[in-house]
Amino acid sequence: MFCGIVCAEPISGWHPSARDYFTVPGVGQNTGDISVPIVPQAAPSQSHAAEMNMSSSVTSESLGTIQTEGATEARILVRYNTSEVSALADVQIEGVALQQDLGDALPGLALFSTKGRNEDEAIKALSSLPGVLYAEPDYIVSVDNTPNDPEFWRQWGLSNNGQVYREGIPPGTTGSDGKFLNAWDISTSSGDVIVAVLDTGVDYTHPELAPNMWIGPSGEHGYNVITDTPDPMDDFGHGTHCAGIIGASGNNGIGITGAAWKTKIMAVKAIGSNGKAYISDIIKGIEYAAANHADIISCSFGGGDYSQSLYDAISGSHALFICAAGNNGMNNDQKPYYPASYTLSNIIGVASTAADDTLFPSSNYGTSVHLAAPGGHIYSTMITRPGGNRYAYLNGTSQATALVAGMSALVLDKDADLTPQNIRTLFIENSDKIPALNGKVAANGRVNLTAVMNLFLEKDEIVLKSGWNFVSVPRPLAAGSDTAMIFAKVSSGGHSVLEYINPDGWKPLKGSDLITIMTGYWVYSTKDDTVPLKYKNSPEPVRKYIKSGWNTYGLPSKESIAAKTALNSIQSIWKYVVGYDSSLQKYDTPIMNGGQGDQDDDRMLRPFQGYWLYSAGNGEISG
Repeated sequence: MFCGIVCAEPISGWHPSARDYFTVPGVGQNTGDISVPIVPQAAPSQSHAAEMNMSSSVTSESLGTIQTEGATEARILVRYNTSEVSALADVQIEGVALQQDLGDALPGLALFSTKGRNEDEAIKALSSLPGVLYAEPDYIVSVDNTPNDPEFWRQWGLSNNGQVYREGIPPGTTGSDGKFLNAWDISTSSGDVIVAVLDTGVDYTHPELAPNMWIGPSGEHGYNVITDTPDPMDDFGHGTHCAGIIGASGNNGIGITGAAWKTKIMAVKAIGSNGKAYISDIIKGIEYAAANHADIISCSFGGGDYSQSLYDAISGSHALFICAAGNNGMNNDQKPYYPASYTLSNIIGVASTAADDTLFPSSNYGTSVHLAAPGGHIYSTMITRPGGNRYAYLNGTSQATALVAGMSALVLDKDADLTPQNIRTLFIENSDKIPALNGKVAANGRVNLTAVMNLFLEKDEIVLKSGWNFVSVPRPLAAGSDTAMIFAKVSSGGHSVLEYINPDGWKPLKGSDLITIMTGYWVYSTKDDTVPLKYKNSPEPVRKYIKSGWNTYGLPSKESIAAKTALNSIQSIWKYVVGYDSSLQKYDTPIMNGGQGDQDDDRMLRPFQGYWLYSAGNGEISG
C-alpha cells in the first residue's frame, strides 16, 4: 500500500468522470516527475433542464378523501367474536346477504351487501346480532397524491443544493432535503427488508423498478386484491410513482434513484384505476403482505372516517405502517385522517414539505402527525404516458410517505431487532429542527436520514467505495493510530495512499507518515471497505496553512457545514472547493466563492470527505 519514494500518480489513472470538470494542466505546471492536480473548469449549468423534454400529464391533483358511493347496493363490514359465533352465513335479515368471509385477513371479519335496504338500518340490524362486535360501512379511501442517474438533479428531496429541480419552478433552499448523501456512504441497500406498496399497483416492467421487485414463491411480484390474481400491474400510476421514491434502482446510469438503491418492493394492488379502494380490499392487501413477510407497508391513502376493521387489521400486524397525513391542509389534531391518525405504535404519520423547508401548502399537519418529509414536486417513476415518458412529478403526503418508507427500510436493515416504535422514535428525535415546522408535526422538523444512520456506526470510520476515494479525518487521531498505517489493510490494487503538497506535488505516503485533519488523502480500494478511526480524548486546536494555488482540505467537524462558513477565515482568497463522490466515482460540481460578503452558494461540506481547495493567496484555517 505504501511507497518509500515520492512518485507521481499518472493523470491517466484518474477516473474518466474527472474530465467533466477538469483538464490536464498546461505547460509549466509540471515539475519533473511530479504532477500537479488537474484543474477545474466551469461546471455545466443545470439550466439545460429547460431544453429537456420531460413534460408529464400527471400533476398535483392528489387530495385524498373518504367518499360515499351513490350506488343502490351498500357494503358493510361485520366483525364477530369467533369464540361465540362460528360463522354468520345463516344471517336472516331481509335485503342483507353475506358476500365474502374475510376471516383469513382478520379473524371474525365478514363482508355483507345490501339491496333495497337503508345502509344505517342494515348496520343497526347486523350490530344487534348475538356475538357481533361491530358493523360499519365498507368505507372508500382515496390515494393522496448522488448516484449517476442523469435525472438525479430533479430529486431535491434526496439532495438539495439550491438547484433548479423543475422547469418553471423557483430553486429550493440548500439543505432542505432528507439528508441522503452521507447516509448513502453508510448504506444504499436495504438487504432482505421487504417493503409492500399498498396502492394502485406497480409497473414491475419499468426498467428502474424491475431489478428491485420482490419475487414471490410462484415468481409473482405481488397480488391484485381486486381481481384476486397475482398480477399487481398499475393502471393508475400512483403506486408506480411511490415505488420509485422508495426503491428505484440507483447508480444504474438511467433516470432517477430511490431512497434505497437496492431493495425488495412487493406490489399489492388494492386501489382501483379511479384511485379509490374499499376498506375491505385494503385489509385483504394487508393480510397478503403479512402472510408474505412484508416488514414495511407504505400506505399513501386515507380518509376522514374511522374504521374499526382497519384499526384492528393494522394493530394485529407486526409490520411498520408508513401512512400519509393527507392533503387537505387540515389540522389532524382537530379532524383526524385515517389510518395516519390511529394511535398505534406501528404507525408513522407523515406530512409533506416543500423545497424551501416549509410545510407544503396542501399538507395536513398536527402534533399527532409524527414526521415531515419532502413531498412537493417530487420526480419519480410513472406508468407509460402519452409520448412514451415513464417519469413524472407529483405532489403530496403520498410522496413524503414513500420517502420515509424507503428510509425506514435502510434503517431496519442496519438493525433487524428495531420495533416499529423504535424506528418512529429514531426519526422523530433525529429530525432537523426547522422553525417553520415547529408545532406542525411531533418532530418539529424535517427528517434527516444521515443523523439516524450515523447512530449505527459503532465507532467512527472512513467509508471507502470500490475505486478512488478522496477522504479526510474530522478530528486529530490518537497516538499510535494517527499514521498512514490505518490504511494498511485496504486492498489497494497496487496504488499508494496519496497526499498533495503545494507546491511540491504528489507524495505517496509511507506507513509512518502522519494523518492530519483538514487534509485530503486519495485512497484506492478494490472493494467497499471501512477504515476505523480513534481520536485524541482532548484534541488541541489545529491550524492549516493555505498556500496560493491548489491545496487539499477536509472538514474539521463531524457535522456538515456550509462551505462559506467553514472557509470564512479565508473568505477573501478562496475561489473553488471541489469534492469527489466515491459512490459514483465522479467529481461533485465545484462550489464557487461568490466574492467578499456576497456569497449565495450555500452548499455544504461533508465530514470525512476530501476536497480540492483553490486559493488566490496565502491564509490560515483553524480547526
